[in-house]
Amino acid sequence: MNPGRLHIKIFLLVCILINAHWAYCQDTLITYTIDSSFLNAVKTLAGRTVSLSINYLDQSPNANDKKVYKKYAQLATQQPTSKNYDKYYQLACALWELNKLHEAEQMFLNIIKSTEKHYATTYYHSSDVRGDTTTNIYGYGSYTSSYKNSAAIYLTRIYILNKQYNKAYKYLEDAVKKYKITYNCGTGYHMQKEKYDFLYARCYEGLKQYDKVLELLLPESFDSYDEVSVRVIKKLYSKNAIRDYLNKAENSIQCTFDTFPSFSYVTSNFGSKTAKTDTLTYYSGSATINLFNKTVEMPRPDLENGEKATKEHFIREFKESSFYLALAEVAGLAEKEN
Repeated sequence: MNPGRLHIKIFLLVCILINAHWAYCQDTLITYTIDSSFLNAVKTLAGRTVSLSINYLDQSPNANDKKVYKKYAQLATQQPTSKNYDKYYQLACALWELNKLHEAEQMFLNIIKSTEKHYATTYYHSSDVRGDTTTNIYGYGSYTSSYKNSAAIYLTRIYILNKQYNKAYKYLEDAVKKYKITYNCGTGYHMQKEKYDFLYARCYEGLKQYDKVLELLLPESFDSYDEVSVRVIKKLYSKNAIRDYLNKAENSIQCTFDTFPSFSYVTSNFGSKTAKTDTLTYYSGSATINLFNKTVEMPRPDLENGEKATKEHFIREFKESSFYLALAEVAGLAEKEN
């Protein structure tokens, strides 16, 4: 039984949905299902609800984890074999979810050390859907998976929770470089990148390598509110210094405006006989901003039909971002602006 038994139709559906909004799923090689873990967490900042990055250290035990634990608990004292390798992995994952970290650690270490061929294999999963006669020659939506990559990620998470950051970093490096897996779909790629970035950031934070945290996370600071980067900035700078950096950041915005139009399409009553697609035409632009001495590209602003991007659009993009709102609350700017 191959790892990464994703429901292909669901995976391809999410690949399409990424164009509208990022979707996420629980880290596991066993199955991916659409459930609450696809939804970003939210937090209220300065009176606004903002999205949070997923915390990849969270455990979410369910009835199936308890069932697996009850059924296969005896495997925890055994070694993986060609007959039990998948059940062994399932039990290790269930132990993680049930917060039995010591037992899970030993089992994942056994998977890493094992020479069992199923664990040593990197599996390729086609994006072609069963029954569809069209061949996907580009492989878009396909991905690879590996038991050892997943085991190394679980060990990283366990060691972060146990504050053993050097060990956590070692196994994360192994997952990324030694047991490498890839995604040929934007959704899968972004899921993987966010997970790796989050775990690297937590390792760097634990090792007090704060500059590396900011170097890693600041370029993504407009995508979602990341508590790690905000926590590190609070450790590095005083309230007054944060206020000064935010004001300097606003003044540092450098814009370039497009001389050619951009287009987007909005469909109303989708799927019905009265469906109608309107074309929006606007002139966008690009901008950079200096955040805590690091130059960051800003996202393009959302524009209405016929609208032209201005510097004010980018300033609003900055001041309404989750990152800004979190730090403005710390620096006392939120009350001033409301």
